[in-house]
Amino acid sequence: MAATAFGIRFLWLVVTAAFLFTVTNAKIPGVYTGGPWQNAHATFYGGSDASGTMGGACGYGNLYSQGYGVNTAALSTALFNNGFSCGACFELKCTDDPRWCVPGNPSILVTATNFCPPNFAQPSDDGGWCNPPREHFDLAMPMFLKIGLYRAGIVPVSYRRLLSLLENGPFRLQEPRTSLSSVFVFFCYRQIKY
Repeated sequence: MAATAFGIRFLWLVVTAAFLFTVTNAKIPGVYTGGPWQNAHATFYGGSDASGTMGGACGYGNLYSQGYGVNTAALSTALFNNGFSCGACFELKCTDDPRWCVPGNPSILVTATNFCPPNFAQPSDDGGWCNPPREHFDLAMPMFLKIGLYRAGIVPVSYRRLLSLLENGPFRLQEPRTSLSSVFVFFCYRQIKY
């Protein structure tokens, strides 16, 4: 009897792991797809521990306790869409600047948790990075450093919004808390709020 219960649990774990691995694969049409790649820029804020990124215009509060960690971004007016982009997942990679991009051109996944306000006192190409109509991501510093060098300050990026069948509410990025976490990098899932 104990062997049967163990077998059922093991089978459930394997099926669940296979499902999660399939859902995280952005190449499966109709299940989990990424939108087209588009051009933007990225900067960073909040310090090396990202503590300065807590709270924000989306109202998620403490991003650590809510499960977002440092995988967060503030969006420019053009991307923020009056708050309708809160919780959206984006994949970004530094592009077209080998001096400032991290070698190997890795990509990162971030969740929109804040608004990057425009600075009309600055030109859009010199300090007013979030001015409309510019598409811009102001990343938590730890995430920026995964794609760009600190001394760059601002880097060109390619980005795409990640969509899924579940997208009808806030999403967040979460590192799986299982022994299979080495198999999964990140996944977006619906955050259920009561």
